Amino acid sequence: MFNFDLHILIWSLIIFAALLLQVLTGTVRVIVMVKGNKLLTSIIGFFEAAIAIIVAIAVISSAVKEGINFFTILSYALGFALGLFLGMFISNKISRDMLSINIITRSSEINIEDKLRECGFGVTRYSGSGRDGDLKVLNIICKKNNFEKLKSIVEQIDPKAMLASHTLEGLSGGFIYDIRK
Repeated sequence: MFNFDLHILIWSLIIFAALLLQVLTGTVRVIVMVKGNKLLTSIIGFFEAAIAIIVAIAVISSAVKEGINFFTILSYALGFALGLFLGMFISNKISRDMLSINIITRSSEINIEDKLRECGFGVTRYSGSGRDGDLKVLNIICKKNNFEKLKSIVEQIDPKAMLASHTLEGLSGGFIYDIRK
């Protein structure tokens, strides 16, 4: 179970790299599929399946030759985890998704909208009424990769504010943060 030699190290590295590549490819395939690109999704899916069968053969042949080894299991799990992490990282970098973000705050003294405008965000304010009384609803349209910046600004001003976002399709006109018209 805990045998270790150069052969096991090489197999572990191969399994790690192959699984990382498989999960990374799968993550990118899902993103492309959600965007509706059927041809590219099929092409990526082909390579993902090919990598998956290679990984399966490598793991099974290693287990048959060497027995179940802790390092093989560890490399498989690490490859999977790192593949997911890198896939999500790449997704955020290549994503051109536009978000509509609603910020709901109860405090009328706190002026989140002025700070957001100072930081370059376009803000539309609505008055609302909730279970516990009046509130402000602020709507901001921005690219997905600017969400964390916006969230950070809001949390510094009003940690109790609620943020809700959804992806937009078919957007035209208006003012959008970080996009030149």
